[in-house]
Amino acid sequence: MPTRDPARRRLSPSFLVVVAGLWLLTAAWPAYAYLDPASGSMFLQLLLGGIAGAALFFKLVWHRIRDFFRPGTRREQAQEQAPD
Repeated sequence: MPTRDPARRRLSPSFLVVVAGLWLLTAAWPAYAYLDPASGSMFLQLLLGGIAGAALFFKLVWHRIRDFFRPGTRREQAQEQAPD
């Protein structure tokens, strides 16, 4: 029975999965498609518009949540100062 060399290590399955994943991400696959130069700027505009829209949405939601938990909100203060 042959003895196993202690210096030789066995590859773990997780290491093999990571190597296979990296190979799939970096492998060049033929992309039978055409991308004109305007596609990049359109994608950038879509990305920046999405980021700006998300920032505005969270800003509005944050103010509503913050005002809900404050004891004296701006709306209540405006109603108190409004002439009858």
